[in-house]
Amino acid sequence: MYRLEVPELFALLLRTEDVGLAVKALDGRYVYANPGYARVLGVEDARTVPGQQDVDLLPQPAAAAFDAAQHAVQQEQRAILVEHESADAADQATCFLVTHFPVRDDAGELVAVGVVGLATGSRQVPDATRAALRSAEQVNAQLESAVRSLQELASTDGLTGAWNRRRFEEALASETHRAVRFGHPLSLALIDIDHFKGVNDNFGHPTGDRVLAEFADCLRDGMRRSDSLTRWGGEEFIILMPNTPLPAAQRSAERLRERIEQCQFQVVGGLTASIGVAEFAPAESPRDWLRRADDALYRAKKRGRNLVEADLSTASEAPAEHLEGNFVRLVWKPRFASGHALIDAQHRALFEDANQLLEAMLSGRPRDEIGELIDRLIEDIRKHFRDEERILAELGFAACEAHGKEHASLLARALEMADTFRAGKLSTGELFEFLAYDVVARHLLGADRQYFGLLQAPREP
Repeated sequence: MYRLEVPELFALLLRTEDVGLAVKALDGRYVYANPGYARVLGVEDARTVPGQQDVDLLPQPAAAAFDAAQHAVQQEQRAILVEHESADAADQATCFLVTHFPVRDDAGELVAVGVVGLATGSRQVPDATRAALRSAEQVNAQLESAVRSLQELASTDGLTGAWNRRRFEEALASETHRAVRFGHPLSLALIDIDHFKGVNDNFGHPTGDRVLAEFADCLRDGMRRSDSLTRWGGEEFIILMPNTPLPAAQRSAERLRERIEQCQFQVVGGLTASIGVAEFAPAESPRDWLRRADDALYRAKKRGRNLVEADLSTASEAPAEHLEGNFVRLVWKPRFASGHALIDAQHRALFEDANQLLEAMLSGRPRDEIGELIDRLIEDIRKHFRDEERILAELGFAACEAHGKEHASLLARALEMADTFRAGKLSTGELFEFLAYDVVARHLLGADRQYFGLLQAPREP
């Protein structure tokens, strides 16, 4: 009698259209969805789901219910059931019971939220009901659009599109609370355009307004994705930098100053800016924090402008930069083993390479030393890809060509990012995130598992 092994059974289970299976990251974004879950969402292709949130895929009431279930799982650490109805292109409505449940690691820590959707029945939507639903959806979409527009008007500066003071003060209250509660570093940069009065006097206020809008665009192009831009008043702007201690904020501010110097503005040509940087101290008020940044800005102006000055009175004592993102040490586990001695040894070695790079960054090692570790990691990745492709070709792996193309794409991207890093245009953290997580963790523990069933050697105990 033919007998399927567990990995084959599991692969068949994931491909089923009868049961919806999905996994969400803790930020609510899908990281996996099978064909059955595409039916739950009412989308044609499950491959379009990863990277999106419920609000991107479902009508507002359903998205709100799924989002509430996600948060309830994270808060209460238990399964949450939601009733959901999805209609297909033929207006056949299917009712689903959708359960969100906690996914924990070996230590019991919540690492993701699993989702299972089971169809409980179907019905044909009557024409009158269908028309009423479509009309209601159109009205609801118009209302949502109007609400979003009002929210944007209430929280952004009409000239530059940056946050206004009201929105900034809301974010400031939230970020300072997080900084006090969790000990996260928090910094800001106060930016003032040098000699801006001369722009208005010599070219007129309409030109001055256009320069302000272009200046905001220049800042946005040079900011990190995690930062936010506020027009503080007149020609002053603030960039709020979460999870950033003073040394990192100074470096970001210096890169912005250089970028501003390189930007060309219509009519007036080149401009410069002075920048004051300060890190938040848990014992002070936001007002005192802003005053220290303003004092630093005043010193930059007094020293000759086109400078970055930092307030050092409450700088963090920790010498290591808090890297962007939530970096964690990669831990090898027996279940990651493929059963092939060489492939597993190389996978383990790549885990160790990534961890050594992380330790070097966190301990503040010199940039050239970090560069050597990056080169070693990329070279080990290159060698592993070459050996793996040879092994898979010998095994007759059906998707060997596609797997090789994915290797080539990842390696080309790694080399391009390494060159950008050496040129000083990419942070260590961004490069580490790609090499350690996208290449080592996600590819090795994701795409590589497709061929594990072909390997005959016994696995590690």
